[in-house]
Amino acid sequence: MKLARGDNYFGNPAFAINVCKVNRAKNISHANDLTEVEHHHDFIEIVFITKGRGVQVISSNEYEVSEGDIFILQGFQNHYFKDAGKAEIINLMFDPVRSPSLISPEIKSMDGFSPLFILEPSYRNRQHFRNMLHLSRVDLAKSEYILNSMLAELSHKNSGYELFIKNKLEEIIIFLSRKYSEISQPKAKSLIRIGKAIDYIERNYTSNIYISEMAGLSFMSVRNFQRIFKEATGMSPNNYLLEMRIQRASKLLTETDTAIYNISEQVGISDWFYFSKAFKKKFGVSPLNYRKQHK
Repeated sequence: MKLARGDNYFGNPAFAINVCKVNRAKNISHANDLTEVEHHHDFIEIVFITKGRGVQVISSNEYEVSEGDIFILQGFQNHYFKDAGKAEIINLMFDPVRSPSLISPEIKSMDGFSPLFILEPSYRNRQHFRNMLHLSRVDLAKSEYILNSMLAELSHKNSGYELFIKNKLEEIIIFLSRKYSEISQPKAKSLIRIGKAIDYIERNYTSNIYISEMAGLSFMSVRNFQRIFKEATGMSPNNYLLEMRIQRASKLLTETDTAIYNISEQVGISDWFYFSKAFKKKFGVSPLNYRKQHK
């Protein structure tokens, strides 16, 4: 299994954005093109099917795709395209881990962002359903215009091109997020509601959060919310919240000299013993040893 490393696609680690076209019929490709080779990567990829049709294979599940289909591929999802000669594809690649400032918090709080970019990719693998975002010809043309302008800027690299590319990335993410929030399919609507709860967790994880609050935000009963949340994320709401707190704590341990018991409180866990136990369960070492290993 090949790993498509972001280092091979992003020239500047601090500016992790790239756009590539693949059109076998016109011999259009790019360096490190793995379209028809099973692989995974350590960044996010938006796949635009701009013409034709084919079969996208993701985690051994096959999905028929055609002009206007949009797929979000998170890192470490095995995938490849069957017979790419029948389709024209544009891949938009970016890495918010390498470049944390690529996407503003306001965009992440949009109704369609979390469902499209966070929930659907993992939910699709567990439930084996095809992607739900399909653009009309007009909307696909709008996307292609943005993507082609990004390709031109990346090709010429004129003064200010990085800011231009970043703005265009946010523009197309806003556009796709809006389109996703308009989908009427029940599964999409459920993911949008769970996305509201995830956004609430993101903004309030340092405080006490109750399942009844999140269920209310999602306009669901507590029981229904818990069921759909687990279907969408693979874990219960409480475990998701704990996972987020532990991940934030690991970042604080490596990036600051803050006392460990203070870090526990900063991420919303007042019981230091419980925090230490949960942290060790996640990373296999105590918070103190984790700091020693990663600083």
